[in-house]
Parts: sequence; C-alpha cells; structure tokens
Amino acid sequence: MSLKDKTKWDKKYQNKPQLLEFRDASAQLIDALKSIPRGEALDLACGTGRNSLYLAQNGFEVDALDIAQVALDTLTQDAQRLDVTHLIHSTLIDLDNYTPEKQYDLIVMCNFLDRSLLQKTKDSLRSGGFYFVETYMLDASNEKENSDKNNLLEKKELQKIFRDFEIIYYNEFDNEKHELYSMKKQIILAKKI
Repeated sequence: MSLKDKTKWDKKYQNKPQLLEFRDASAQLIDALKSIPRGEALDLACGTGRNSLYLAQNGFEVDALDIAQVALDTLTQDAQRLDVTHLIHSTLIDLDNYTPEKQYDLIVMCNFLDRSLLQKTKDSLRSGGFYFVETYMLDASNEKENSDKNNLLEKKELQKIFRDFEIIYYNEFDNEKHELYSMKKQIILAKKI
C-alpha cells in the first residue's frame, strides 16, 4: 500500500460511519477458536479490530496491524471499553513493507487479500500454529460488480496456498448480513506442520 491507500481507507471509514460501529467477531473465527490453544496472535489488516478484541477477550495477546488510523483509533476505544488494552498492541503499518519480527501461535487475515503477505507470514507461525483466512472470492452471485479481481480468491485457492499445511477446515459461503454487499467468501483454518 501507499500513502494513497492510507488516505483511501481513512476516507472510507470517515464517509461510512457504519463501518466504525462495533461488530461481533467473525462467526467462523469464533467457531475455529474452539480448537486453538491460547497464545500470541497476529491480526493482519485488522480494521476496527472486531477479531482482535475477541481474541484478547479469549486469552490471546494480539498484534493488530492496519493502515487506517481511523480504524485503529476505534479499536483503541473499544479495547479500553472492554478492558483489554493490555492485550492488544495496535500498529499503523503499510503491509506491503511488513515483515514479521517474531513468531505467532495464530495469524488471522479477514476481509483482505494480499497473496504475497500470506506467503511471507506463513513462516511467522510457530510449529503447530494456526493460520485463519476469511476473505472474498470470485463468484457470479457477488453483488459488488466493480471489485478488483486481483483482490478476490479463485475457487479453492486457499487450499492451494496452504497445501504445505494441515487443512483443518475449508469452506465457501455467503458473507455476513452486516456487510455492504452480498459476496461469496472463502475460509480456511490451516495448521503448520
């Protein structure tokens, strides 16, 4: 990303205040956490932090990264309200230039796709660690017609990306009702072996 991308995302949050409203964590992530031991987590492109907050409330120490300061400010306010500021370390960062400096037990990427970042961060998982991805895919039923095809997964693409991991769970499904457009999503929970 660039300064142009940062400005775009900050404006998107400012112009669509409903995006800053508190939302529950991904239902898919909530379900996946039933089989994941607690530890250190990385939330890539965390946005307003709905998943980071849930992880912290459930015993994870979380590094939450995003390029939108408006979103991170909302995360900080919600973390204070939920009394989990000591467990969430939010950082304003350009993920195009990001290289993890430590290892994690869980990495989360939701509603965002950067294939090179997926590859780069796979090595940042500890042995036995989990990678959770939930994001949009190409599908004829998608309502948002002007989506950048580079930001949408091909059918079963996550299975290919994580072929060197143990795939715990994979699914394709319709996104949540609170989202702006009806879009098909792909999800994977994969364990580093």
